[in-house]
Amino acid sequence: MKKILLVPLDERPCNYRFPALMPKADHTLLLPPKSLLGLKKRPADVLRLADWLMEAAADADACILSMDTLVYGGLIPSRLHHTPKEELFSRAEILRRLRARYPKLKIYAFETVMRCPFYSLSDEEPDYYAECGAEIHLFGKYTHRARLGLLTEEEEKDFARVKAKIPEGDLEDYTSRRAVNLEVLFRTLAAVEDGTVDGFIIPQDDSAPYGFTSLDQEKVRKYLIERGLQLKVPVYPAADDTGMTLLARALNELNGVTPRVYVYYASAKGPFVVPSFEDRTIDATVKNQIRAAGARRVYSLPECDILLAVNIGAEMLYEATWEQATAAYDVERSLPEFIDEIREGILRGKLVAVADVAYPTHNDLELMRILRDEGLLLSLTAYAGWNTSSNTLGTVLCQSCLYFLGRDERGNRDFLLHRYYDDVGYCSHTRTWIDVHAVPENNCTVFVLDGERGKCVEAAKRELLRYMGENYPELAALVEDVDVSAPWNRTFEMDFVLKTKD
Repeated sequence: MKKILLVPLDERPCNYRFPALMPKADHTLLLPPKSLLGLKKRPADVLRLADWLMEAAADADACILSMDTLVYGGLIPSRLHHTPKEELFSRAEILRRLRARYPKLKIYAFETVMRCPFYSLSDEEPDYYAECGAEIHLFGKYTHRARLGLLTEEEEKDFARVKAKIPEGDLEDYTSRRAVNLEVLFRTLAAVEDGTVDGFIIPQDDSAPYGFTSLDQEKVRKYLIERGLQLKVPVYPAADDTGMTLLARALNELNGVTPRVYVYYASAKGPFVVPSFEDRTIDATVKNQIRAAGARRVYSLPECDILLAVNIGAEMLYEATWEQATAAYDVERSLPEFIDEIREGILRGKLVAVADVAYPTHNDLELMRILRDEGLLLSLTAYAGWNTSSNTLGTVLCQSCLYFLGRDERGNRDFLLHRYYDDVGYCSHTRTWIDVHAVPENNCTVFVLDGERGKCVEAAKRELLRYMGENYPELAALVEDVDVSAPWNRTFEMDFVLKTKD
């Protein structure tokens, strides 16, 4: 049995628990104790974490390392730190120390390009982002467009407003941290160049076609091209899914297997849609995701091992009117044909993974009702429909690759149930319900609840169980109970522990 170590991006369920809940492929997954990890803006204990890693790797076959955690203490701390870069460089040397001690160990790592949200909110950013976050985003966007000669007269006028709104010290703090983080990334990439690591991914956390993140990406790509690393280091929109992607790659490579993936879109225009929070068409990301997971894309159903069915319309809609949704989804998308392809894949004995990315941050309840009514929910190999399209893609690819390797029926079914309760029951229904009902009734906000297991969470559990029992009785019949908690004391994500039946 293979032993895999994972130092996750942070302590949230998507990074810490999802990989552990995946079906088993003749492997055990070891994660650091949560006491060594941080809590949202509080960084992990990087020194003790490095000590844990060096000791735990003694009998491991592979390790998957978030450099954001090992260098900064986590994803959010990477956006907040004031650590001298010399100390950050020293922390990044963990890769070479690990290689020197364990020369046969497979080492996979990833390090994000820092995001730049388009809204003013400090929940995951520096405090000043609450006052001028939107303007910082626009500063980067306008700077980028001006450099390319694309700045319009209207944008030029707004650029003057933006510059006046951002305190000089705040902009300096923000841009200097980005510059330091980029230097650290280049220092880490040197470990790819000299063969210290076996695989490396650069995920872009929440990106856009123009702005600070895209400007950083240009520098990264230039670095990779100059050093001949562009075939070894993929750069694509991702973050919370990357640990799972590299878990799939590690196990595929350790087993000498390359699963073949056929991609089918619900809309003919689907491959060309640029998803929310991303900077390129979804098909460009799909190609990167498949390759990064250690799989290979094929172009017909008969030759594939895995059918990746991507539910997407003709455009990405965040908060859509009925008329907009009708045009993008009901007219341009063919759900009947999409369901036919899923059913045909199942009949042919293919593993069918549904990536439900029609909407950002939640799933498509219309698709779920059809899958339910057609009796297909438990015939799928994998399903996800949460947060960004990249998060969803990485999740279903990992689950389907691991099931392909290990055929862990019970483990796969239980993670499938977890996705339905989380992505469908919570993200698409219960989260909105508690935002409207439980949060105001308990004098809370969506960003600050009354505790990890307070009244808001209790209400969320009741509503989740009611909703799933009434709308998906076939699934509810397999679940005895669900433990619910709010690890970051907010409504955006919750942790679910399902007690399932045989």
